[in-house]
Amino acid sequence: MAAVKKINKEGILEAAYNLARREGIAAITARKLAKEISCSTQPIYENFVDMGAVIEITTERINEVYGSLKTSLCKKENADYVSQTTILCEFADSERVLFRQLVADNDSGHGLFKDTRTEKMLVETLHCDEIVADQINEEMHKYIMGQAFLVNEGYTEFDQARLAMETERVFEFVKKIFVK
Repeated sequence: MAAVKKINKEGILEAAYNLARREGIAAITARKLAKEISCSTQPIYENFVDMGAVIEITTERINEVYGSLKTSLCKKENADYVSQTTILCEFADSERVLFRQLVADNDSGHGLFKDTRTEKMLVETLHCDEIVADQINEEMHKYIMGQAFLVNEGYTEFDQARLAMETERVFEFVKKIFVK
């Protein structure tokens, strides 16, 4: 007699997360999830009341990923634009579907850069006022988001060295526009 494959809650949730990473949260259905873990839908409904519970837990995990990305972007050591470009473009490249869902398809992308460290650093290093620092910061974040979208859609490859060089050039250009 063949061994019976035991499918547990954690395995189902991991499969749901992987499915969401590849196809988006809307792709999580009982049948697709069952196909993902090579079983019938029975183990899913034995472990969860309904698919809503699976989707809710998977959404929480995805939100944790977004929170982690936001925390990483706002760390003191990542206050420079090269680091921010690298972090966001690497995420856009490695997590294409999640990037679209979390950043591109809703307004949460605007909240990624809500940190005052960079602006304070600009005021101190460029000897400019807060309004100019805010304008520079906003333009650079538009550039960073644009690069992330290009990487995510496959129009350009994720190349850390190239992105660092281009980000530095754009920053110098933006400084010339706003700092008199």
